[in-house]
Amino acid sequence: MKLSAKLKKEIHLHAAEMFPNECCGVIVSNSYVRCTNISAHQDQFEIDPVDLAHAEDAGEIQAYVHSHPNASAKASELDLIQIEMHQKPWVICAYPDIEFQTYEPCGYQVPLIGRNYHHGWQDCYSLVRDFYQREYNIALPDFERLDRWWESADNASLYLDNFSQAGFIEVNDLQYGDVMLCQVGRTEHVNHAVIWLGDHASLKSEQTEPCVGTTLILHHPYNRKSVREVFGQQWQERVAITVRHRDVKNN
Repeated sequence: MKLSAKLKKEIHLHAAEMFPNECCGVIVSNSYVRCTNISAHQDQFEIDPVDLAHAEDAGEIQAYVHSHPNASAKASELDLIQIEMHQKPWVICAYPDIEFQTYEPCGYQVPLIGRNYHHGWQDCYSLVRDFYQREYNIALPDFERLDRWWESADNASLYLDNFSQAGFIEVNDLQYGDVMLCQVGRTEHVNHAVIWLGDHASLKSEQTEPCVGTTLILHHPYNRKSVREVFGQQWQERVAITVRHRDVKNN
């Protein structure tokens, strides 16, 4: 969408008032509607759902808006993911620079290898969901998960409690795409998933850099980029259960 001079002025003023935090809002009926940023992180935004509901009452949302303090208006990886989820244009305003970029949904998919970690959006379970969607066209359910849920015995054991509901069954052998549920670090629960690639260094759904090995896994470590690596002894000792989706044929 094209931004008028009036819209740019109103958005930039909001960005200035919220600096050094991110401002956020929406465009409705070609007017900018300010919203409250309720994110606990200074470099992120989350629109107050009450503000969003009020804005939707006024008309259809044409675009979502937020600022990038002390940065360019280039969309981050998380921005690009959210744009596809919302299927609406996003307007990003750089502050204090006067720069605007508008992004339209374009079918962007974050790569399976080398993606950044964002708990709940891009974590080890998200990698499994995306892998199965792209490699097998199998849609896995999502579920709410608080960060570090695995550290308290009072929390449910999300992996062990839900893998069967997601369509997985326990197996004793290994084939491409199987998921090994592991216990990593100080944890009360099985808390990590790794995907068995074996000697398939290349994925079917995306181009990948060369990788050497015959016992390869793909996984997304906490606060690191997703990676392929050799399934060594340190991983073998952490496996609690190996599962395979019921819709994947046995080799």
